Amino acid sequence: MTTLSTSEGIGVLKLECPQTHPVGRILKEAPHQAVQYDPGAAVGPRRFWPDEEDQPQFKTRCRFCDKPVGDATATLQNKLNNLIADGVEAYRTATLAYL
Repeated sequence: MTTLSTSEGIGVLKLECPQTHPVGRILKEAPHQAVQYDPGAAVGPRRFWPDEEDQPQFKTRCRFCDKPVGDATATLQNKLNNLIADGVEAYRTATLAYL
């Protein structure tokens, strides 16, 4: 019995600041759905990702450190695409740098 195929085409890239505080998630919850950025319920609503303001650098703010963090959008897209292509893992963590 194999349950690994249930994560094919989906993935959640958990984003954190250098202090390991959560700053959101980039997720694809179903193979046919668009990628979304979820900043967390306490911060704001989900939105499609990436949008124009995320190019070429994705930026957000750590609400715990009160500092801006980010990474190149292409780097985060590659990390999410590698996770989705993996088919075994559905979750990974990416640490964003202080800006």
